[in-house]
Amino acid sequence: MNLRQLAEQDLAVTLTDKDNGGAVSFTLLKPTGTGYTLSGFVGDIGYLVDTEGNPIAGRTVTAAYRLSDCTSSAGEYVKPGRGWKVIYTDLSGHEWILYVIRFEPDRTIGIGRLILSLELETKEDSNE
Repeated sequence: MNLRQLAEQDLAVTLTDKDNGGAVSFTLLKPTGTGYTLSGFVGDIGYLVDTEGNPIAGRTVTAAYRLSDCTSSAGEYVKPGRGWKVIYTDLSGHEWILYVIRFEPDRTIGIGRLILSLELETKEDSNE
């Protein structure tokens, strides 16, 4: 086993361990409604800093998971995109439904990173 294979195998502990690590469970849903239950890191930061160190209002939400935990029936890595959703529960017990904006795979050691957004369009806006 080479170093890259070992690093991918170690992700089972460093990225997906919910008992002794910082991982949480979340659901990655296809536009059809079927999906995958995954473990990984969800970062939800509601207070950002600009390039000069000044605090600004904003929100950045990302999710990272082990690519090998999310494969198709053919054994290929799933490539989520726009129209996919992520559902997770924060520390206060609030369930969030987020939308995939971008998928950034790290194929070196097998990490999938999702850039997520809240729903930006209201139902009233969609009827216009």
